[in-house]
Amino acid sequence: MKSSRFPFSEAPASEAKDVMEQALISMHGGPPPFQWIEADGKSMLGCYAPLCYTPVFVNQFFTLAKTIYDNSLVKPRNREFAILGLTSVLDVPYIVYCHRGAAAKVGVTDEQYDEARRGQVPSGLSEEEAMAYRLGQILPTLKGHMDDATWQEASCKMDKAELVGVLHTVAGYRWVAMLEQVNGLYSRTM
Repeated sequence: MKSSRFPFSEAPASEAKDVMEQALISMHGGPPPFQWIEADGKSMLGCYAPLCYTPVFVNQFFTLAKTIYDNSLVKPRNREFAILGLTSVLDVPYIVYCHRGAAAKVGVTDEQYDEARRGQVPSGLSEEEAMAYRLGQILPTLKGHMDDATWQEASCKMDKAELVGVLHTVAGYRWVAMLEQVNGLYSRTM
């Protein structure tokens, strides 16, 4: 088995782990419903491993995470469908693992979750939820400006505040995805 790219013993500040743990407990109302530290305790999983090497970003990262989970920013189902859209176009198994439970909490069925993971707009969504899912697929792969047809469709199916909230959600999760992808060891535990 390969060793971790980001062993906790080499992280510049051990307090980052405590900050992360407290933030996760706060966000989830108790211990998170997913594993975020390797069973041996020597490294963290997913985005958390590289994040602990930049302790100056830890508080800001979790401030953003808590904001994304504020239901006044984005409706919870729109948030989860946007994240599922992102996971359908990026190889991010740790995010997929973490969000199955989060999606279920907001009423996403197993069938809808599986359809979304296959890159299909899930059945039974409102127009706004379907647009959130599609934006989750479109935004992380943009290489230039959003085309006018997509903008027109999105701005007709959701108000601009919700649209920008979805944008912030996808942008935040693109950051999470890059941290996970650099970590590189995420798939062996999923």
